[in-house]
Amino acid sequence: MTSSRRRFLELGAVASIGGIASTYGVGATQSDGGDGDRTGNGDETDSGGDPEVTVTARQEPGNAVYWVLPGPRPLSPMVFGTEENPRNGTDLLEARIEQANQLPSPLGEAVPQLLEDLPFLVAAPDEAREPIEESGEESIAQQRLAEPTLYSDEAEVTGGSFEISYLDHRPYDLPGAPGETPDTIDLDAQFTDPAGNEYEIEHDHVIQPPIPGYETGGGVLTDGRLHGISGTGSPLFPQAYTYGASWGVGNVHVNGELATEEGFRVIHFMTTQTVRDERYRMALDEEMPLAPENTIAGQVHHTHGVVLPIRPTDDGPVYDPVPTAFELPNGETQPFIHAMWEQDEIVEGPFADWEFPGAGDDQETDGNGDADAQADIRLVGTASAWEGDAPDDIAGTENPTLSLEEGTEYVLVWENGDGLQHNFAIEDESGEDLLATDLMGEQGATQSVTFTASAEMAEYYCQVHPSSMRGSIDVQ
Repeated sequence: MTSSRRRFLELGAVASIGGIASTYGVGATQSDGGDGDRTGNGDETDSGGDPEVTVTARQEPGNAVYWVLPGPRPLSPMVFGTEENPRNGTDLLEARIEQANQLPSPLGEAVPQLLEDLPFLVAAPDEAREPIEESGEESIAQQRLAEPTLYSDEAEVTGGSFEISYLDHRPYDLPGAPGETPDTIDLDAQFTDPAGNEYEIEHDHVIQPPIPGYETGGGVLTDGRLHGISGTGSPLFPQAYTYGASWGVGNVHVNGELATEEGFRVIHFMTTQTVRDERYRMALDEEMPLAPENTIAGQVHHTHGVVLPIRPTDDGPVYDPVPTAFELPNGETQPFIHAMWEQDEIVEGPFADWEFPGAGDDQETDGNGDADAQADIRLVGTASAWEGDAPDDIAGTENPTLSLEEGTEYVLVWENGDGLQHNFAIEDESGEDLLATDLMGEQGATQSVTFTASAEMAEYYCQVHPSSMRGSIDVQ
């Protein structure tokens, strides 16, 4: 493992998305006004009458955004094989590096080094894998990538909005410099991190990444498939139908200030079929496709926005952490951004109105017991917090303390306030669950829980959103 890769992994960021390696030669926008060129302010110039496929997606303010944290990634046996017979591992990495050596200079020097430093762009090296040995845990995956990745199951709920239009003028890649593409996007994206810092993405222009094996449709891809065994994008992400995706470069603003003053970073957006299950675990390839009721927000699609710690220079792409303001437990700031909008809307695009078979069928609205029962306690659950509804002393309070009398039986009724998956659980001081209900993801649905207060009850929480939806229990 090279020193640069070690440094990268120590910071908890494994780069993965196709745009990373394509940053050479795109540090400045083109401005000569030719077909497919971009002006310095990011406006599209004359495209020579090229045909265009447009996909537009958006999410309004007030809906949930998930900030993905660094973490390990379980490996799909279908994609990565087994410990005895690995696939998409070191052999593939070495083959891709050899292919990259054939690129014209200076990409022929920069891209192989990039793959040496960031192998997870194209493979999961054999030496980076470890067995999953948790006893009693059923899992398709028998191995995981040990280093922190962009594809972890760890995320915190934040807020924000976005709108993106993917403007696809070219159906496949052509020879040329990374910035020589008529494809464009229009992007407006704002969101916060778990600490409340505010971010805005300023996209400059699209690039066509020259990663061996990648096919990005000229830098904007519509109505296709990415990741997994597709060959385009990291195989650590499951293969997913993609309504629209883009690779480009631009700036990041944090709390109203330009954070990337030393240079652009690589920006990748994609609107895909949903790959996060009801507990916000990223699915393996064998588990796809996910039915809406088995997703975090009951939707067949969602949108990812990623900013990679890669800065273009005249000598090629270099590792440079994204200057976020969010501090990780190790004291370092998170060196990449991976934001996910789970309640997006596809305004225009292929299959925008398609519904999963069986979607819309009548569903149970009461996950556990008679929700119309006389309730002693009422709560409303949203990803940001539980909100007290009754009795009066907790009404309007976020994550209110529940004051209970030992030995008394209580009926608690909670309502799903945002359409994301939630449940109600109680744990003791050691973190062991004393009770946990089924998940419920229909907005407006209610669920009742009957329990007897006991001295060991310490906190109540939602198992899907354990950080934000958590309150104390006081048993007298």
